Amino acid sequence: MYRIRTGNLVQRLNLARNYTQKSTKQTRRTGLKILLYFSIPYTGYALYVFGSTNYEITRRERQLADKDDLEFKSTLVKYSPFQVLGRFENPFNEYRIQTVFEFFFNRVVEVFQRNRGGLPRSKEQMDELMPIHKPTWVTKGVLDNSHNEIEVEIKPFSSDEKEVNTEPVKRLYCTWLGQSCSVIILDKLKILTDPMFSKHLIHPTFGPQRITDMPAKIEDVPTPDLILVSHNHPDHLDEKSLKFWGDDHPQKPMWIVPKGLASYMIMNNVSNFTELSWWETCHVKIKGAQEDTIYQISSTPAMHWSGRSVLDANRSLWCSFIVHKGNKPVLFHAGDTGFVHDLYKRIVKKYGSGVRLALLPCGQYCPEWHQRPRHINPAEVIKIMNDLDAQTALGIHWGTFLLSGEYFREPKEKLEFLSEFNELKDRCFCPELGETLDFSNNVE
Repeated sequence: MYRIRTGNLVQRLNLARNYTQKSTKQTRRTGLKILLYFSIPYTGYALYVFGSTNYEITRRERQLADKDDLEFKSTLVKYSPFQVLGRFENPFNEYRIQTVFEFFFNRVVEVFQRNRGGLPRSKEQMDELMPIHKPTWVTKGVLDNSHNEIEVEIKPFSSDEKEVNTEPVKRLYCTWLGQSCSVIILDKLKILTDPMFSKHLIHPTFGPQRITDMPAKIEDVPTPDLILVSHNHPDHLDEKSLKFWGDDHPQKPMWIVPKGLASYMIMNNVSNFTELSWWETCHVKIKGAQEDTIYQISSTPAMHWSGRSVLDANRSLWCSFIVHKGNKPVLFHAGDTGFVHDLYKRIVKKYGSGVRLALLPCGQYCPEWHQRPRHINPAEVIKIMNDLDAQTALGIHWGTFLLSGEYFREPKEKLEFLSEFNELKDRCFCPELGETLDFSNNVE
């Protein structure tokens, strides 16, 4: 028979318990130290950026004799690019700086949301709710597959009709491929906006994954002459597109990107690019047998942010684009933006009203306390359309990834309800994926 020495056993259990408690306390203290080590300096940095940005906005407003003056000199004072400690910041009263605390807090909240976005359970239901078309790109027989020889020259905006041609656009086609990725055909010029052909954003396994199929493979897209990139977020610029249309592509399309993206483009084997800051313009010349055709591509401000990771946040600029031909605005590509009450009126004052087609983001706006400084909702799409005096506006940047809390079809349903209420039903709506829309007949 063995005797169990209960005294020694209890003593050992107590020692083990004390050791576990001490180890837990030590781990907590170490974690707290690490948290404080990073959070206190970052909080100081965030407060400095917040204070510096507000000071700059106030300083700029004091320089204006009339805050409502829309002349370009006043616009340059009010809405020129601004940096704090080497990072771009938004010079808009409507903007609220987002900290990493807010960003990650909202990501944690999203993890616990059930059936976020209200996705249907079957592919059949999804196909019914989100029909996908095979793109035609243009009317049969119109698209010339030959590659255009183009030259790009950065210069100030010019109203010289001889320099930018007097002939207006005759053919205008738009095919939405998801998120803010669209193929635009303006007569001879083929434009691709914010290329996104990957099935995921950050990681193949952890996603976020596409919720709808791609209407076309990247190999099936007509080789663009120009690729317009509004900013470097993964849902607006994917590495697959960089690799496919980079220096190894036989035709090497011209990329037009915001200021600060040069090093990233070169790192991804893309050397045929042009950087534009806000209010800069480049002339794109297509060489013809009899006469060269010139288009103007101008970079205009947007209220957003940039970055592909925490470390490179706001190292590069973000923007929208306006395209001219025949000295008239033809295309406005908004990229991503929050609503600024006078920004689009100032763009019109500078570049002219009546843009033929405006591509405006109408999704990713919930919860509004978090998303509103960086995205617009369907009601604000209508406001921007009116400010631009746009002939047609398409609501995009929805139905591709789940990046916010609203029902995934809500942007479309709300925008089209508001359009009908405001008697804009045929002029402001959401396209279907892959559907090629022809605006040629209505071009003046």
